Amino acid sequence: MTSADQPQLVAVDWGTSSCRAYLLGETGVVLSERREPSGVMAVSMRAAASGIARDIVFEQTFEKLCGDFLIGDPGLPVIACGMVGSNHGWAQAPYRQLPCDLAAGGDFLTRVRTRMGRTVHIIPGLIVNSSLPGVMRGEETQILGAISHETSTGTHPRGADRIVLLPGTHSKWARVAGTTVTDFTTCMTGEFFALLTKSSTLSGLATRADSPRWEAFDRGLDVAASPIGRVGILSTAFSARTLVLTGRLASDEVHDYLSGLLIGHELTGIVASWLDDGPGEILLCGDPDLSDRYRRALERRGLAVAVAVRHSAPAGLWQVARATGLISGLEGPAEPHLTQVTATTT
Repeated sequence: MTSADQPQLVAVDWGTSSCRAYLLGETGVVLSERREPSGVMAVSMRAAASGIARDIVFEQTFEKLCGDFLIGDPGLPVIACGMVGSNHGWAQAPYRQLPCDLAAGGDFLTRVRTRMGRTVHIIPGLIVNSSLPGVMRGEETQILGAISHETSTGTHPRGADRIVLLPGTHSKWARVAGTTVTDFTTCMTGEFFALLTKSSTLSGLATRADSPRWEAFDRGLDVAASPIGRVGILSTAFSARTLVLTGRLASDEVHDYLSGLLIGHELTGIVASWLDDGPGEILLCGDPDLSDRYRRALERRGLAVAVAVRHSAPAGLWQVARATGLISGLEGPAEPHLTQVTATTT
């Protein structure tokens, strides 16, 4: 085994619906990767149904996912980001205020000590304390990973301002100066899509296509950008029903038409109220299939797009671990300042 293959860090991206664990080697290279549908929501529901304390169920899930990574080196540092640090997660990690330099060290990690003697360090999320507050957990670490990769490869100037878009259940738009997040906003586009296609009257009209119906998707984008789209999604969404009833939209086109409508309305609102004039290139960071839809929509609006490399989350987790000194022998304070939370026992 070469030095590059030696494990240095266990990194966990633990979100609402899924959990991804990575074994990272020198320079943050991904040596092994695992994914489970055991997101924060599923773990919390399992704890409630079983009557077992929530932190114990989180610990059991962590051991199942990452225990093998730690057999050879029980002292390997572990860092996690995402909803695992929320009030529904393993331990609540206080939010950091904006502006926030994601690459800076400091005393902001929350530590969970398990019954197996392992220590999990949880990265806090960010908060915008405005009249309508905004929060994020996990996306800030993806942003750091994506920005750091672009800087290291020279594809974007160090310290430059840019807009980062993270599509998802709750899409995030962030303004970033260098590695400092100065502002962000959230659109519940993915969640509304799920509600419309699974629980609304429109869901009964739709059938799943075996591949994307891009013509229907583009049609939805165009409706959202047209004068008739100014009435908003609460009105235009009904067209998914009337177009089917009048034979102008096939049932297997409904999902893609609604996807285009929702993403189109998201872009209309963001461009009008949040993006500065001439935002420059927008960095897309997220699931490849969903990012492809947003790339298509952005380019249809004449906006320049770059797509972040895969593994932005573990890259960001590596950067935070290095900055806070969790990885021995690398830059950062030798002993990070941490808030400790000890797991209870049954």
